[in-house]
Amino acid sequence: MGYNVLVTETISEKGLNILKNDKNIHLDIINGMTENELKNIISDYDAIITRSGTRITSDLLENPGRLKIIGRAGVGLDNIDIEAASRKGVIVMNAPTGNTIAATELTMGHILSAARKIPEANNSLLEGKWDRKKFLGVQLHEKTLGIVGLGRIGSNVALRAKAFDMAIVAYDPYIKRTKADALGVRLIDKFEDLLAISDIVTFHTPLTNETYKMLSDKEIKFMKDGAIVINCARGGIIDEDGLLKALNSGKLFAAGIDVFEKEPPKDNPLLKVNNVFFTPHIGANTFEGQKSVAVIIAEQVLSALKGENYINAVNIPFIKSQLSTYHRLYFELIEKIGKLAAQVIKGRIEKIEINLIGRHFEEDINEPVFDRPLNYQPFTIAGVKGFLEVILKDSVTYMSAPYLAQDRNITISETKEKQLEEYNNLIMMKIKTDTEEKEIGGTVLSDQVGRLTVLDKFHLDIIPQGIFLYFRNYDKPGVIGKVGTILGKNSINIAGFGLSRHNEGKAMGFVSVDNSITKKTLDEILNINGIIEAKTIKF
Repeated sequence: MGYNVLVTETISEKGLNILKNDKNIHLDIINGMTENELKNIISDYDAIITRSGTRITSDLLENPGRLKIIGRAGVGLDNIDIEAASRKGVIVMNAPTGNTIAATELTMGHILSAARKIPEANNSLLEGKWDRKKFLGVQLHEKTLGIVGLGRIGSNVALRAKAFDMAIVAYDPYIKRTKADALGVRLIDKFEDLLAISDIVTFHTPLTNETYKMLSDKEIKFMKDGAIVINCARGGIIDEDGLLKALNSGKLFAAGIDVFEKEPPKDNPLLKVNNVFFTPHIGANTFEGQKSVAVIIAEQVLSALKGENYINAVNIPFIKSQLSTYHRLYFELIEKIGKLAAQVIKGRIEKIEINLIGRHFEEDINEPVFDRPLNYQPFTIAGVKGFLEVILKDSVTYMSAPYLAQDRNITISETKEKQLEEYNNLIMMKIKTDTEEKEIGGTVLSDQVGRLTVLDKFHLDIIPQGIFLYFRNYDKPGVIGKVGTILGKNSINIAGFGLSRHNEGKAMGFVSVDNSITKKTLDEILNINGIIEAKTIKF
């Protein structure tokens, strides 16, 4: 059986050769097409491989014909309408691991540049100066490197920093200690504690609500005088105003920055500071990195066309599209349960168990076209994806979620039970960390709306949609009224108020709100006498 593959942009010859050398592939390489030209021929191809310069719009996919796969030779997918592709049953895939070494080595380059002022010394020499005393630097030998985010890139940075005889510590609440131990890295439980002992701090996390401006004035105060900050991850992780103050005051020795909150960084005052060393978001820009993403995407496209296993699909239409309408509601519900679990659980995740209860889950859900990732039930995949997406954000897909969990030594299990008295059907997620366990469950009632019904010992009736204030409190008079007063005072409109309590003298609230809750407002709520915990929850 033959397959037609179209490549619309320049990718590494290594990737092209994989396609050219397969006897089942007819390959066309056509660069510089207009959208209309591409629309006229796209339905003739089984797969299309692009980079960032080709826009795959809903209009292009109106009549996809034989098109089964869109492959992006790289990470970003802003140029592809994923929803439109999913509706047409077209798999969209990318190559998120291909640039790991490139980003790792750029980080090491920034560390060395900041420690030894290499770019500034270079510029000085080119200006005809010979001012050696001005460029007094610091050694990496026996210094402490603090890594924020011990994923693929953070782990590789740790391995390379060891060659400089550095002591490595890391802050990552979602990595098990066994992984850190295997790398010879000491995990630190509190971010502030890592800052206090590190000579150099480097960030390798996605940009999420949790990591946005996680290093600001408040946190910089915990750092050693003369420390170095590196950010080759995402713009917005470091508060740029706070960084500027710390560099100008001498609190920080230097910084290395590859990413900015607004890119390109026009009129950014950091650009005028002489102890910051910049690159223009080039973490992936190496010949080898580009070769790697081309090879990965070519191999994945071939595997998908032949019905073999692959891991980097971002939409996985073959899981959801094969479910009944009723099962799709549970699929969507367990994904939201996973998102809630990630926002309320404490500790390092060790185990996720999905429990399907009731007669509607008696038979396995089978997909006739493709294998499921690691052969898990669709509900399990959705739950794990929802959980990890909160932590890792855009790097998580239905296809990659089980593999990302496997990489982090997270045990995943599935169980089934017969009907319970309270519910005809119930889907449960049980999460175990190194400090606690939680159970969260939900059901779909006759109105075809998924609801959260169980969180540990509390019974709920919450439709998981939008923004919520979640809080736990001691069950005594006055607490609820004070919460409402604070929300009103801060112009936060309440859309719904769900409360639950049990006989141990504690209560739980889920307050649906129309707008975001600021940290200031949360702090006010946490200061109420009787409040145990308060968080913003987003679905």
